[in-house]
Amino acid sequence: MIAELGKHIDQGETDDQIMSFFVDKYGSTVLAAPPVSGFNLTAWIMPFAALGIGAFAAIYFVRRHRSQSAGAVATNPDVAKYQDKVEEELKKFTPED
Repeated sequence: MIAELGKHIDQGETDDQIMSFFVDKYGSTVLAAPPVSGFNLTAWIMPFAALGIGAFAAIYFVRRHRSQSAGAVATNPDVAKYQDKVEEELKKFTPED
């Protein structure tokens, strides 16, 4: 490919002509980035779509977990008993203003 590239440069072809030659010969896989058209459009869209879906899923599960854990602490009688003791101890060490 490098030898072919050198020949085309020596013949004075433009960059676009050389690129179209290599795309015709080897296909669009020789390009550094796929063209933004047809099926190759998915290569551009899918990373952003996956990132967005992942962000929404993470937010959903974090909110769901927070609501479940907050409800579990409030309804557990053993935790409430210890919570009262903790609050009493904190009142002893909290400076009065």
